[in-house]
Amino acid sequence: MSLTDFIYRKLKDAISKARNARNSEAVPSPAIVDRKSMAKFITELRACGYDLAGCAKRLGVIPRCGVNFSWVLNCDTWASAEADPVDTLLEVFIGGYEVPISRLTAHLSVASLDAALEMRLLEKDGEMLKSRVSLFPCYGKFIATDRSEKNPAINQVMWLFHESFLLGGMVDRSPRRRAIDLGTGSGIHALLASDHCESVIGLDVNPRAIEFSRFNAALNGIENVEFILSDLFNSLDPAMTFDLLTSNPPYVPDLAAEAGDNFWSGGREGTGILRRVIEAIPSRLDEDGVANIISLYPLPPRTNMKDFFNQWLGGKVESYDVLDFTWPVPRYRGGWSEMPYTPDKSAWRWGVVSLRPGSGKWREVASERLFFRDDGSCSLIADHDTL
Repeated sequence: MSLTDFIYRKLKDAISKARNARNSEAVPSPAIVDRKSMAKFITELRACGYDLAGCAKRLGVIPRCGVNFSWVLNCDTWASAEADPVDTLLEVFIGGYEVPISRLTAHLSVASLDAALEMRLLEKDGEMLKSRVSLFPCYGKFIATDRSEKNPAINQVMWLFHESFLLGGMVDRSPRRRAIDLGTGSGIHALLASDHCESVIGLDVNPRAIEFSRFNAALNGIENVEFILSDLFNSLDPAMTFDLLTSNPPYVPDLAAEAGDNFWSGGREGTGILRRVIEAIPSRLDEDGVANIISLYPLPPRTNMKDFFNQWLGGKVESYDVLDFTWPVPRYRGGWSEMPYTPDKSAWRWGVVSLRPGSGKWREVASERLFFRDDGSCSLIADHDTL
């Protein structure tokens, strides 16, 4: 072991001990209960207007990244209207605030609140209710995740940050045979694919993510998606291929964690998982298939995206048609890492890359246009045949 590796390992051990010493709390995963009760709960959420359009109207959108749910967390005070059901649900499921039971019973039936308690989406403390998980409306689905605050007691399932809405909104929803979502987390992209694909597989190396994704499938009444504990493709038949591939891999350059140790770390360079996803495309994507990947692309100085992909596609980037929806992020900050890796970021980019087997066209599509409409829907679809 080199001196550099020895120091690196010692720093990682020290950081791990410090993290474990912090005040943290184990949070149980949501529980699947009677399907009729789950369906009734969802029906009542919709009736309250707790959907993407309702939340967009309340919170607004930002130019590239969709409904700004983080506003609830980052404002000094969440000035909600108590009589508004959307505000009440945002307080509970996004802000993590305690609210009186009477506020929720004004909008949801007692039976649905009992179901939410049984599902562990809510907890009761006297006359107050709170949630230790988050519950998002997302393109017609309802998705439970861990909360956004870092909690070292659990291997967190990623909150629905803006990137989930960006990738979810940009995927071309044409009918497909079989889809795969790599690093599925809460299952969001696999569940969105269920509407237009005959079958879907979601893979994740984190057992907690599989628990959440299976719960979310049950919550939304979805039965054509299978969630499998796997380090990318390792648990699948080597011959299994797909005509839709989505991935939001861990991508933060991180000196404190190996790639895939948590939902954000892509290892030292940030590309530990991303590289493996792209390298698998030639053997796993059907000839009529399409792959959509949202990530940070930490390019070395004076390089470009096409060179980056060509290296990992084995020098065969000219065998693909690519839509490049990325933009420069020279001031990117990886806020989750205890020890972020900070080299020259002048060439770094972030966003969605959509590719399919083709004749080698590489189109840079991202611009200053708004990616989202006022109702929270995505205005730009990664459709190779129309863009």
